Amino acid sequence: MRAYVGLTRRMRALRHLGELTGWCSIAFLIFVTLFVPAGPAMADKRVALVIGNAAYQHATLLSSSLEDVRIVAAALQTVGFTLSGGAALVDLDRSGLDRAIQQFGRDSADADVAFVYYAGHAVQFHGSSFLVPVDAAVSKEADLESQTLHVGLLLQQLENSASRLNVLVLDACHSNPFEGHGLDGLEPGLAPVHTPANTLVSFAAQPDTAVPVTSDANNLFAMTLGQTIQRPGADVFTIFNELGLAVKRRTAGAQQPFVQFSPIGGRFVFVAAAPAARASTAVASPPSTLPRERAVLYDEDVTDPKGKHYEGTVVWRTEESKASSAQAANRVLRADIEIPERKLRLVLVLRRNSDPSMPASHLAELTFSVPSDFAGGGIGNVPGMLMKSSEQARGTPLAGLAVKVTNGSFLVGLSNVDADRQRNLQLLQQRSWIDIPLVYDNSRRGILAIGKGASGDHAFADVLAAWDEH
Repeated sequence: MRAYVGLTRRMRALRHLGELTGWCSIAFLIFVTLFVPAGPAMADKRVALVIGNAAYQHATLLSSSLEDVRIVAAALQTVGFTLSGGAALVDLDRSGLDRAIQQFGRDSADADVAFVYYAGHAVQFHGSSFLVPVDAAVSKEADLESQTLHVGLLLQQLENSASRLNVLVLDACHSNPFEGHGLDGLEPGLAPVHTPANTLVSFAAQPDTAVPVTSDANNLFAMTLGQTIQRPGADVFTIFNELGLAVKRRTAGAQQPFVQFSPIGGRFVFVAAAPAARASTAVASPPSTLPRERAVLYDEDVTDPKGKHYEGTVVWRTEESKASSAQAANRVLRADIEIPERKLRLVLVLRRNSDPSMPASHLAELTFSVPSDFAGGGIGNVPGMLMKSSEQARGTPLAGLAVKVTNGSFLVGLSNVDADRQRNLQLLQQRSWIDIPLVYDNSRRGILAIGKGASGDHAFADVLAAWDEH
């Protein structure tokens, strides 16, 4: 058996890419800006206003807001939104905030979907909520009227919009930013709001509840929002319910996002449903005559800094896929991975993408099968895929985005940007091992390392040559 290098080194490599309760902001942005998963269900006009206030002149700084808006803006653009103002708007003073909202009103007047995300300070006073510009210096009640923006004015823009669906997200449930400035009567968190027709409103925390200003709490909500709105086939209600459940679970109930809405007609999804995975892939065993190469599962272990590793096998082969409504017939690469001691099985299918609605060069479909008593509870997230030259080497991520399709099923779309596509294909061809990072339902992590071996090299050469012919 080859010497075990230890999970610590591998986790350090992953943290080099960065991760926070899943995958980190930096890696998430790399993925999200390169690939649009499963094609937005569009023919509609989508307009978003994204505002992040951080550099407060007379209140607590909120540096995390800048990262929050970058994450959310990138995700919204990925699913087909045009950003009012051309980009995420940061560090707006009162006049800048007024101009941005007025411009958004004009931009969204004929939109089918209007989406507003605000990250920064807000305050609640006598049952009303006010957004705080970066130049606000609030010390008395009159300052709220002149220096902040009543949330009702923002909702009025949504109410006046002809959009089919309005979404307002306020990531602004922090402690009182003007503590000790002389204004009494400020209440924690945000107040419930009057909800216009066809409108959904979400807060990062429950009404009247403040979330401590920590990077974990702030980034978690934005990152989870950015991921859930890209869930193929999920409607708007499912998305915000899953957002709330995920944040509640990852904070052990300390932070519970809030949702309220007026009746919304129809069913809206941000991203069209991905092609259904073949039911047989999770259970079909590879022929016993095919050669088996080495696979290893490395798991975190709180009792052992080196972690644990479990030996397994992988069977590589190529197959001819049948044409479907979304994909033309073409040769695909298939890997059947088994980790017997953990009773974990994975079917990995890599294909060239021929669906024009999905701006990805290639698609990797991952279908996991684990027992009901699986120690991690299940596979909660697959952040992406990495290629490496040897089992012990640090992996290089393939440019693309991973999304969860159903429980145990994930889709990784590789970037169709020319430079990224060429680099991805070069990595797939030349590197000898694949790393698949795993996040279990209990938030612990693992890495599934898959060796090509001689049979894998042959299978990759075969399928890459077939793709070159088309």
